[in-house]
Amino acid sequence: MTYPGVVDKSGICRILSDSTFLEARTLGEAVDFALCDQGLNPAELTAILSNALEIKQFERGMPRVICGMSGDELAREIIARAGLKPAECREIYPFDRSPQYWAGWVLAYTQWASCLGFSDLFEVAPLDWVIGSYHPLHEAPEDKFAGIIIEKWNKAQADKKGLKAARKAAGLTQKQLATQSGVKLRAIQLYEQNQLDLRRASVSSALALANTLNCAIEDLVWQPVDLEYNSKPCSSENIKTESIAV
Repeated sequence: MTYPGVVDKSGICRILSDSTFLEARTLGEAVDFALCDQGLNPAELTAILSNALEIKQFERGMPRVICGMSGDELAREIIARAGLKPAECREIYPFDRSPQYWAGWVLAYTQWASCLGFSDLFEVAPLDWVIGSYHPLHEAPEDKFAGIIIEKWNKAQADKKGLKAARKAAGLTQKQLATQSGVKLRAIQLYEQNQLDLRRASVSSALALANTLNCAIEDLVWQPVDLEYNSKPCSSENIKTESIAV
C-alpha cells in the first residue's frame, strides 16, 4: 500500500501534513484567479507576488493566509494591496486544473521543499516560464520541477557568490589564485565545483584564499540549496508516523 508523502535524506518516509497540500492548493487557486479572472499577465503577477506582504506570510506558514481564506480571497487581498480593484470571487470553481493553477501549486511545493523565498524563486522561474513548463512537467512528480528550479537557482548564485565569484571579481585565474595563495590548483577547482566543501578546509587554506582575494572567509563559503525531500510514494513498511509540521 502506498501513501502520499515524502522520503527524506535518511530514506525514512514521512506523511505530508494536510497543511502542505492546503498551501499548494491555496496558491494554485490564487494564481489561477489572478491570471484568468483578474486578467493580469504573468509578468505583472510575478512582480506583485515578489513584493506582497501576504506571500511573505505564506512563506512563514501563517494560518491566516494558508487556511484562513480561499485562494480567490488571498488573490483579491494581494491585488487590492497592490492598488488594483480586485474581481469578485468565483461562485463556482472550475473542475479542470489549469496550467495557471498548476504553476501556483508547484511553486508552493518548491518553496516548501527548498526553503527559498518566492522572490528568490521568481528570479529564476517567473510565472510565464513556469506556465510554459506545464507540458510535460505537469505529469511528473512535484520534486522533478522543484529539482529543476533549485538547479537553476544554484547555477545563478554560483556566478554571484562563493569562491568562484570572488576569484573572478579579483581578476584571477584558478592557476594564478593557486600560485598566489599556496592552495593546490585541484583543490580550488573542486571547491568551485562544489565537489569539496570549503567549510571543511583547513583554517590556513581558507585564510590564504581570503587574504589573496582581499575578502572575508565568510564571503567564500557558499553551499548550493538542496531538495530536502523526495515525493515518491511511501510504502507501509517505511512510514514514519509523525506528520511533517509546516
